[in-house]
Amino acid sequence: MAEPVYDPKLEIRKLPPSVTRELGRLLDFADYWKDLMAIIPKQLSSTTFVADVKPDNLPKYNSEHFKIIEQAGSEPNKSCTEILIQEWGTSGKIRANLGILRYLLVKAELFQAADYVSKLINQPPPPRPVNGPARAITTNLPGRVDRHLEEIERDLDKINYPEIAINKIRKKSDETVALPAQGIPKIVISEVDNNEGRDFNAPVVIQKEKPKEPVNHVQNSDVMPNFSVLLQESEVKNEISSVNLPNISEILNSLDSISDNNDQSTSNSFTPAFSQILNNSSSLIESNAPIPPLSQLLSDQTGDSILEGSLPDLDVLNLNENISSSNIIPNLSLLNTQSDQASGSVQIYDSDSKNSSGSSNKCPSPLPNLSLNTELPHFRYCELEHATNNFSDTPFKSIEDEGRFLGKGAFGSVFLATGLAHEFLAVKKIFLENVEVVNEDDQVTKQFKNEVEFLSKYKHKNLVSLLGYSCDGPTYCLVYEYVPGGTLCDILKENPQKLPWQQRLKISIGTAEAIAYLHTAFSTPIIHRDIKSANILLDGDNNPKLGDFGIIKLLPNQKTDTYTAPFGTSAYMSPECLRGDISIKLDTYSFGVVLVELMTSLPPIDTKRQGIDLVTYMLDKCEEDIEPILDRTIGSWEHDNINFAEKLFKLALKCLEDNKKKRPEMVQVVDELRQIVQLLD
Repeated sequence: MAEPVYDPKLEIRKLPPSVTRELGRLLDFADYWKDLMAIIPKQLSSTTFVADVKPDNLPKYNSEHFKIIEQAGSEPNKSCTEILIQEWGTSGKIRANLGILRYLLVKAELFQAADYVSKLINQPPPPRPVNGPARAITTNLPGRVDRHLEEIERDLDKINYPEIAINKIRKKSDETVALPAQGIPKIVISEVDNNEGRDFNAPVVIQKEKPKEPVNHVQNSDVMPNFSVLLQESEVKNEISSVNLPNISEILNSLDSISDNNDQSTSNSFTPAFSQILNNSSSLIESNAPIPPLSQLLSDQTGDSILEGSLPDLDVLNLNENISSSNIIPNLSLLNTQSDQASGSVQIYDSDSKNSSGSSNKCPSPLPNLSLNTELPHFRYCELEHATNNFSDTPFKSIEDEGRFLGKGAFGSVFLATGLAHEFLAVKKIFLENVEVVNEDDQVTKQFKNEVEFLSKYKHKNLVSLLGYSCDGPTYCLVYEYVPGGTLCDILKENPQKLPWQQRLKISIGTAEAIAYLHTAFSTPIIHRDIKSANILLDGDNNPKLGDFGIIKLLPNQKTDTYTAPFGTSAYMSPECLRGDISIKLDTYSFGVVLVELMTSLPPIDTKRQGIDLVTYMLDKCEEDIEPILDRTIGSWEHDNINFAEKLFKLALKCLEDNKKKRPEMVQVVDELRQIVQLLD
């Protein structure tokens, strides 16, 4: 029966249960519903299906909402997707409909669910990207796919696997001798001629022949029966049911009566280090040597006697590599080693502790054992060492060279990492003073936790993506996406002609959008507190990416707070900063300094000029406009008789107001910049 066709304007709260169940099946897998939920805006349009999160239309749900739905969906027969559809479909002045749902599914690249919704509203499937994991996968199945699958299903239906299995079981069961009600008889091994006419209430006696002398026979092997022969004979005899195999634990317990040399005291056993057990055997038996019997395995080193209570020495089974790899078969000879340690003590070595230099000892770490609230992966410090050529401090020039050093900031050095993923990554190695122990309350630990816990939740095209972290080595490390273009500060200093004024406009609006996102993405604003050109990276197309979030501040209640210590970089600090007055307007002031840098290509600090910091120098030189210090080597700053430098200068002055109440918020700055950029079209 074909699915009914629905109107794209049909509200999702009115969907039948069968449709919501199918959406739940598609989106509950791998928590895809979270990708959808993260891009749902607060306000929807009644005239269009387009629904985008913008600075003036923030996300509808925050992290607390995610936790509520995830907790509710953890109950049996509950679907997180169905809970989300029910909540979203019944809230807001304008209710979500199928058209909006399809738009957001395509935007989140959830194409399987988008194809399903497209089918519901009788629209063609949305186009897939050419590259990436969401690209369409072509198949060479003959004819229609559904017809081909139906033929496969019919062929599978003809095979009655359960009936075949049942017949085999019944055949075996007919050959099985029923056991008496007294239960499974005790098995006793004895050298007898026959066991005919035995009483089932009496102990069962298994007849066995003397094993033939093996090539590599040890001196006392005749005291121990060959268990492979026992098991073979027990299968041959029809009198013994297949379920009545010998109890090996009782067989091993009977070794006390078999052993001729039982006067030795039981050794004090201990559990060896697992890494030592898995080491390659130091002595290998010749490749043509046969596998010895179990009696030889239970012999001591001299082959004269069996240690009471000892475990098999399987070291002799580690033959050459043509038979089995010594890396696969563990060296269990250490289990028979006597130790002066108390019984039950365990010594465990980290098998992953070998670093790139070949050292087998785990590097001592002064770091505390942190419990971080993040889903980001943890990279081992030895992995980062290997990926960065042991954190080579030679500047990076090309991948063929040994150099991996990318730059140095106030809190750490950055290195290029290769081999950790399919693309290059950047590793920031945090500066750590020469201390033996780092406490969880130390400032460096707080800064590290800030970047890991907060920024793992923030995703924006103009923010450097945090991809992982490390806290098991001599210092903290953070793993970021690699942005190849370098910092805005370095380009303005070394090659300002690389950035014409139109590109600088694009950089200004991209940076402003990133800051506004930090301030408004969630109900609790995040203040960067270190906005500067050195923390703005440029990719290959000169798109800006804001990074270095070591001193971010989370404001739990209002958009202002008090703090006692200065922070950030002096040339970018607002007047209230030294008073410990924290608000989102701090980032607005710092962004104003960046705007002046973009217009003038001048450094933020220069001890050789009158007015060391850039803001003081600008106010001294520019009374009405930016013209005296404007960088015109990169263009005229004019288009269609519009002076764009003048407009940027007026916006910069608003951001640099001494009174923070007169400064605009970054959302307002983004709106003004968009209006300025629109004049270029």
